[in-house]
Amino acid sequence: MKALTLADKIKKLTNAYGVSGDEFRVAKIAAELMEPYCDRVETDDFGNVFGYRDCGIPGAKTVMLDAHIDQIGFLVTEVTDEGFLRFTTVGGVDQRMLLGSELTVLTKKGPILGIVAAIPPHLQKAGDNKKSVPIPEMVVDIGMTGDQAKKAVRVGDYMAFANDAMELQGDALCGKAFDDRACLVCLLHAMDLLQGKPLAVNVVVSASTKEETGFQGGISAGFKIQPEYAIAVDVTHARTADAPNVLKELGDGADISIGSNSHPAFARKVVEICRAKQVPHRVDACPSASGTNAWTMQMMQSGICTLVISLPLKYMHSPVEVLRLKDVDSVGRCLAEFAMSFDGRL
Repeated sequence: MKALTLADKIKKLTNAYGVSGDEFRVAKIAAELMEPYCDRVETDDFGNVFGYRDCGIPGAKTVMLDAHIDQIGFLVTEVTDEGFLRFTTVGGVDQRMLLGSELTVLTKKGPILGIVAAIPPHLQKAGDNKKSVPIPEMVVDIGMTGDQAKKAVRVGDYMAFANDAMELQGDALCGKAFDDRACLVCLLHAMDLLQGKPLAVNVVVSASTKEETGFQGGISAGFKIQPEYAIAVDVTHARTADAPNVLKELGDGADISIGSNSHPAFARKVVEICRAKQVPHRVDACPSASGTNAWTMQMMQSGICTLVISLPLKYMHSPVEVLRLKDVDSVGRCLAEFAMSFDGRL
């Protein structure tokens, strides 16, 4: 069987549905992708997936590499008598981009395609096109009557953006849920590069859940694994036309954070390794909470030493997130070179 490319793995993960709280479909795919690179793979009742690579040295320290596999999305709150679905958001969704969006309703009997209804400009009142519609006023049209819709959809069914990942020019990919499943691919790439290489530390890959709604998966992963060191790999904003003040660009490579959620000696060691091995990277100052799983794992009773490494991404929390495969490779190489060089001491 032909080996999957980085793009193939991203598509396989992000074309699946796994809104925060309902990540089990994606967890199954994550476990399958981990198996070739790990000594063993486990999935817990929370939906977290763990892949273990043991170094074979008694008393060796453990490094956990974490990326979350949930995505932003929606929950059905009402099925109306007219057959429309009212909904609420799961995670940080910008209501301005929803009108006219295609959503997949994840029902017990299978997925149903729907669209967020949009009032034609001909029927709008003066000034309507200058304001965003509040989510409580939006509905999803699934093309059913009220009776049909109430038989097919239940309150509490999840919904997600319906689009699949697509390739743009060069090595750019566009799609949903790159935050943060593309970072899981970075971890898989690192584990691929580590195959057959001797290590002085144990490495655990964590595909964690529920980050978008409160970091619960990262917390439970930290308690389960109890690593001495943990690297939270998440996305970071890349410069766009409407955000010219962002310093990072697609193609800059691994973004290594220095600040309150990154132990300074940990960060500096990774930077030194990247420089020595000529891995594309940049250093980012993040003085306050990073908004990643490192933020909560750092505060655990066990005192995990954490670091944040990020993948540059455009249009975060939208169905058209954009990344470059060059950066996925750089983040994976950064993690692999660190794991090969690290003896468990900073």
